[in-house]
Amino acid sequence: MYRVWKPQYEIELANQKMLHVPTDGLLGSNFSWEDVERTIGDDFKFGERKTIEPLGVGVGLQSLLGVIHSDSKSSKVPETFVLKIGSPIALLQALSDQAAKVPPEAAAELVKEFVSFLPPCHNSEIYFYEKFQALPIAHSLSQIPQYFFGEKLEALEGGDYTKGCIGIEYIENVYSLSPAQNFSDEQVKQVLKVLAKLEVGFLKVSENESEQQTPHDGFAGLYKTFKDWFLQMNNQLLGNVPPLAQFAQQFTEILPEIITCEEVDKLSTALGIKKVLVHGDLWAANIMWNSETNNLEKIVDFQMIHFGLAATDLTRFFNTCLSAEDRKLKWREYLKYFHDSLVEEVDDQELPYTYEQLELSYRLVYPRSSAQLLPPLSAILENVSKLPDDEVKQAALGTVISKIAGIYADIIEEHKNRPKI
Repeated sequence: MYRVWKPQYEIELANQKMLHVPTDGLLGSNFSWEDVERTIGDDFKFGERKTIEPLGVGVGLQSLLGVIHSDSKSSKVPETFVLKIGSPIALLQALSDQAAKVPPEAAAELVKEFVSFLPPCHNSEIYFYEKFQALPIAHSLSQIPQYFFGEKLEALEGGDYTKGCIGIEYIENVYSLSPAQNFSDEQVKQVLKVLAKLEVGFLKVSENESEQQTPHDGFAGLYKTFKDWFLQMNNQLLGNVPPLAQFAQQFTEILPEIITCEEVDKLSTALGIKKVLVHGDLWAANIMWNSETNNLEKIVDFQMIHFGLAATDLTRFFNTCLSAEDRKLKWREYLKYFHDSLVEEVDDQELPYTYEQLELSYRLVYPRSSAQLLPPLSAILENVSKLPDDEVKQAALGTVISKIAGIYADIIEEHKNRPKI
């Protein structure tokens, strides 16, 4: 989900200039050193010796990421930390790559919808870190980055927004896998264990409805930008890949009938399941591994968090991090491992759901949760197709296409055989 950012930026869609972002500030944004100092507060000053470099893994689609180095001595921030600036620059660059493939009116709509997606994403991450810091689990769950400061994006008159940024821990000596690779059994279980700890840690927040007012209002609020017309447009592009053509045609026919995002949000009540913290974007790119031990180091990017069904996180994780064959064989085994981990962590708190409720919710949400995943996987497939033509590229293409085909097949199957409730 990250890409290298190029400093001069101007986007044109279908020969129409849509947006120009100033490039004279930090990382090419309109953010200054003084803005960062003001956000940190307490009259903090960097001093003269300070630098910012684009983060090695690139730029998030809703942020510009850079590593700040300074000689400032402060209890507020370390000398080296990561700055995330809320900005649509990288997102619009990514959209410009797709512009020639869609009608001009659709391109304009995409820009409008995706830019409106930025503020809730940025503010969600601040919501998460501020809540997490106040929980007892924050002292023991080292797989969550440290948070130093943040400023939300607020709407102004005329459709503009205030400046917003986040300061978090700089994580060294780590790597992430891509959806063109598969996790080992041990890696899957490490992630599930940490996810269970995080979910249990947030149970008291989950029980307080007034504290559940995240910037993304549930699963439907998260995906209000990604409407079905966008899924169908992306589906047409995937249909041009011969191994996926038949699946894409079937998907076109059933999409209007599959469970909606709004219906997903209603399942917690229908099934008697308590809403829990959902990461929302749990896939390979947001899972960091220690370069020396190969153990799970960090789970990052909490821009899509909300309260809802754990099953939506698990479908996204299994779909992107397992081969289609392993997922079909092991999804129940991994659901059971995750639920057993919840039981171990919950202590005297009430479990939010039984294993049977978890499995049922997984099957019910699978068609919709997986359908929403197809556009980012389509982007991964396109990126892989641009690699130099060698054995590595062919292996990666085979893996990604196989995963997408498996997801298509199971969307169709689970929709056709959806459980009755």
